Amino acid sequence: MNDLLERYLGAVCSYFFGKKRQYVYRDLKNQISQSAHQYEDMEDLLISYGHPLSVAYSYGYRPTVFHHFNPRIVNLIERFVFIISGIYLFLSTIYYLEQFGCLPFQSTNHVITTMNTSSLIAVLLSYPILTMIGIIAVAFIILAILDKKHAIKQDLDLHWNIDNLNQLPHPSHYPNHTIETIFMIVFIIFFIIYALFFSSDLIIKVQHESYQMIHMMTYFFQPFIMIIIFDYFIDMTKKIYTKKYLQYSSIINLFTIISLSIFVVNSSFLKDYLLPYNMDFEYMLINGFIITALCFIYFISLYKLFRNIKSYRFLFKK
Repeated sequence: MNDLLERYLGAVCSYFFGKKRQYVYRDLKNQISQSAHQYEDMEDLLISYGHPLSVAYSYGYRPTVFHHFNPRIVNLIERFVFIISGIYLFLSTIYYLEQFGCLPFQSTNHVITTMNTSSLIAVLLSYPILTMIGIIAVAFIILAILDKKHAIKQDLDLHWNIDNLNQLPHPSHYPNHTIETIFMIVFIIFFIIYALFFSSDLIIKVQHESYQMIHMMTYFFQPFIMIIIFDYFIDMTKKIYTKKYLQYSSIINLFTIISLSIFVVNSSFLKDYLLPYNMDFEYMLINGFIITALCFIYFISLYKLFRNIKSYRFLFKK
């Protein structure tokens, strides 16, 4: 019955985050343990406590968004975001790797030619952040239209019985976003500073043959940065991971790691594109930002990939 208790505690705690989650776990477990002697078995005790969401409300849980979206529509929009942004990421990567001369194959020259001759594609590739934000904006519009057309009941079903209790998933099915959120806060703060730095007058004053490559690298990184942020916010909406989401997320992160690895290896580990390593402070600062940005994208992508694999394995626990 300890397994059943942990499943119930996991369901209640899934509505909370960080220290509040730990507090609810300890306090609720202590309350249930103290009441255990009043019931013949754990099932009766947990049924008397009520639906996990009701218990979460008693601990102060309040949803960020009170509207309940149609889950099928939400899944459709998630696929839309991953597929469209993934296609854009692929085209952008191919385009910039070719510009850097880092493509390990040359069979895509006709694709690159099409990109260069298409004014629309050229504009989209020239403004990665705006393009990615546009994808999200379109996704929200489609979500609003389809959800209104296929609306679901807004009243929550808090019916609670022994069948519902026994169907609760293993506690490992519930993601804990604490560590990832800390990483993403640092990630976003760094790239805000990064954006301000590379839009400053300091960069314009750099007079060196590598300036064009430095400028191009800032554009090359942008789609990877944006899709990592998109993935994080989609991740935060997940109370329980689905296999489809973990597969999409893993493919995106694996592609990011492979693309950056091709770039790093074929650029002689950035030696061909960075500014000279001398005692010039400005040059060292620019190189430091580029290398740190690359390491940040690598680190987050690797973390998400391994976490997705681990979470995928947990979904098979009964």
